[in-house]
Amino acid sequence: MTPLLPLVDRDQAPLAVRGLYPDDGDASNITKVMANAPDALAALAPFLGRVMGASTLDLATKEIVVLRVSALNRCAYCIPTHVRVARETGVPEAQVAVLATDAPPGEGFGAREALVVELCDRLVRDAASVDRALLDRLRVHLAEHEIMEVTLLAGAITLLNYVASAFDVPLDPVTIAALAAAPVPPPPA
Repeated sequence: MTPLLPLVDRDQAPLAVRGLYPDDGDASNITKVMANAPDALAALAPFLGRVMGASTLDLATKEIVVLRVSALNRCAYCIPTHVRVARETGVPEAQVAVLATDAPPGEGFGAREALVVELCDRLVRDAASVDRALLDRLRVHLAEHEIMEVTLLAGAITLLNYVASAFDVPLDPVTIAALAAAPVPPPPA
């Protein structure tokens, strides 16, 4: 797949975003596409680092959010990328299989994970459907700042889904290799 905007390599990247490329120069393809707008990427990168990085929410929960939102937005780049990352953070394979689709969470999800998935589903499908009853159920498992963090992460991932989908961002070599060894699982029957 050839992206609709160029992949900006490290040596071509403006100085404002060159620091986002690893020393070996092999940034993710979505970073390379977003480098076409270096000022916007320079402003966006710290926010993405904050919502996607370490916090009071564990990385597995964050990957549940990222993978589910990406699946709901049908992002051909982000779904396989985050199947790989979800596996690396310890999300169980049965959950990965469901999260990579829009299927409802089943028995393989605890109450906390199922509520996080429900929040993601509502945010993506109709954000106005998030109501007091859902928030009350979420508060049993998450602090209010964590609920906000899930919401901000879902929004940030939706933005990345739009970029990846609109510009046909190709999968990164590391994702291709990981999926060759362990493909995206089919959803449970």
